[in-house]
Amino acid sequence: MTSDTAPTTLAVLPIDAISVREGWNPRSGDDEVEHQALTDSVRAQGILQPLLIERTDEGAVLLDGHRRLAAARAAGISDVPVIERSGEDGEAPQLAAALAANMRRRGLDPIEEARAYERAAKAGWPQRRIAEAVGCSPRHVSQRLRLLRLPDGVQKAIGAGALPLSVVPTVETIAAAAPAVADALAAALATGTITAAEVSDHPESALAELAQTVNDEGCPRLVAVPGYQDLGALALPADLAARAEAAGVHGVSFSADDMDAARAFGCLIEFTSGEDRYWHRGFVADAAWVADRVGLHIERAEERTREEAERSATMSAADGQEGPGDADRPSESEEERRRRERQEAKENRRAAHLANLDLGRRALLAYEEPAEITMQMAKAVVLVALHHQAQDAAQALRLTHERLQRTETVTTKAGATRERVRYPERHEAEAALVEWIEGARTPAQLIGRAVQALVGAFYADQEALPQSERRPAAMPGRYGGGIAAGLPTVMDGLAREVLPERLAAGLRESPDVEALAA
Repeated sequence: MTSDTAPTTLAVLPIDAISVREGWNPRSGDDEVEHQALTDSVRAQGILQPLLIERTDEGAVLLDGHRRLAAARAAGISDVPVIERSGEDGEAPQLAAALAANMRRRGLDPIEEARAYERAAKAGWPQRRIAEAVGCSPRHVSQRLRLLRLPDGVQKAIGAGALPLSVVPTVETIAAAAPAVADALAAALATGTITAAEVSDHPESALAELAQTVNDEGCPRLVAVPGYQDLGALALPADLAARAEAAGVHGVSFSADDMDAARAFGCLIEFTSGEDRYWHRGFVADAAWVADRVGLHIERAEERTREEAERSATMSAADGQEGPGDADRPSESEEERRRRERQEAKENRRAAHLANLDLGRRALLAYEEPAEITMQMAKAVVLVALHHQAQDAAQALRLTHERLQRTETVTTKAGATRERVRYPERHEAEAALVEWIEGARTPAQLIGRAVQALVGAFYADQEALPQSERRPAAMPGRYGGGIAAGLPTVMDGLAREVLPERLAAGLRESPDVEALAA
């Protein structure tokens, strides 16, 4: 490590001989009470710690001691002790010295520190040299400089301590797609509407809460994708709203395709991690993009309406046409009509019988021993399996998937604190189940997720929920015969691999345990 320490001498200078360059004080704000207290101290005892200056072509330039110099002027002192620093010319060493002195004496807030690094960088110093001068790592300097790319509202919240550095990566993600949303989040953190823990642990839930609480206070409308959006809550252009009304479109279900489109456009706020977040969703605050995608959904609805109208018109025209010679054909008797209908029904039954046999042969050839299990095949089986267990499977996700849950600390009337787990609403859990299943990438993963949902549905401990929210699931075949008679044994076998001891004890007491062992 190189040293930039310059020779120094102690001297006394007239206070008017010391110049202060605007913007050189790393500390951006002064407390009036502290300033008055320091002024009183200087008036009574003088300046006990010399100011740090540097001799330049402009004369004596103050590097450190801005608050002491201001207090001395307020106290009416004419001469002040200084340490004269002489060394290499240029602003960068002077800025580094001022910054280092401030950091040693009293910590700057992160934004003040970042702005000082920025001044030194603009004066010609690389980040490595700045880090050496102030005694930190180049990575630290780089991280602080990144703070200056954030919106002004976010920077103010960081400087005031309302927005801790732990949530900065999350806020950076938001600011990259929607700076106004990042500012609104910083304001919510400052007022306590949202906590830093919520932003760090559950950023998607924090944004959903932000959308509900501060839309009337300047935050752009946040639209969740995938998800359903009521068009009445959007400020759509008048012509687009009129088209939606005419087409009978009152809401839009944004899909995974819409999410991909937002990602490609660069307006999607999404949070990813090293783990597979099955149900993750994103948010869009770009009104133009939202209007464009809503317009696309309306166009599809209009196209469907046109196709239905054309089909209806074609059928009406066919019903109104008479075949050749129909006008000259004698009307059939009631007995003849019935004979004709019986013959047509007989022919239809025979045709259906032959078509069914053909279907069986074709399906046998295609699926008796398929070369591979495709996504379409796996999805067909999974969707049918979950169709009658959808609410139970959604309940399983509520109970077993931690990312859908939020832990809150509440204070009782007696003043005690305790932690409470907030589970998602049932409709939110059902939406998460759909996204989770749709997000599977392979047939094996698709079936595996279905098994996870069923295991949770049939074996999760319902006592974790309040009595009013419990939904014990009845496993098909547990109390009856039919094709599902063997399902309890199969499910018990799958569950044995994953059940913790508390739940496994209950399984061992099950009347089916002997059958399972056999």
